[in-house]
Amino acid sequence: MILLALGKICRGQDNMLIEQIAGRDIIRRGYNEAGDQISKQKFSISKLDTVEGFLSVQIRVSLFDEKDKLTESYTTDYVCKPDESNVLVTVFPFARQNDAEYVIETSSPEFKELYDFSDNAKKLNDLIVEMSVKSGLLGFFGSKNRISIKNRSLEMETGNYILTSDLTVEAYLWGVRVKSIQYRVTERLDQEKSLISQNFKNEDGSYFLINYNDATDGSKFLD
Repeated sequence: MILLALGKICRGQDNMLIEQIAGRDIIRRGYNEAGDQISKQKFSISKLDTVEGFLSVQIRVSLFDEKDKLTESYTTDYVCKPDESNVLVTVFPFARQNDAEYVIETSSPEFKELYDFSDNAKKLNDLIVEMSVKSGLLGFFGSKNRISIKNRSLEMETGNYILTSDLTVEAYLWGVRVKSIQYRVTERLDQEKSLISQNFKNEDGSYFLINYNDATDGSKFLD
């Protein structure tokens, strides 16, 4: 869900979260409380590669303004190891330098249960995920995020899963909480539990939508 900021983390199960984004186009649109679009991001993601035991995808990130005008574009690599909950990100989105390398560590095994639910479930367990940067500049400053996902409920609608939850993200620097934000989240998944869309609504009425589209061709980057 941290494609939220980019939102997906490798996990050691058959239906790994990195596979939720591989070979797909992901569109994220942000709106203010009046419903006006204020931002747009497009993530064009390659097919899944396996190199020396690691899973990887290449991601082309395109940033747009409120009028859908392209303002910036860059490419990043997303790499993870299937049997670990750690995330190795080369050229992490906020870094840009070609030699930048960061390790984002999740200390909560419950994260593996994010989309692991039975078909007849109605209420799902609360999840708390802690993520920390272990290298790079932010690692020096002790950057850490705590993500709480509560009040999770599941229902079926026209053959799809509808998962709703309350999401709280708390950011820490040197052990001090510097920011906290809450969202009401509605996620739609197909019968294979692949994401179709996500809606994150803030308390102030602003929100952003994420749509997951299947690739239309077999190219490395999906335009």
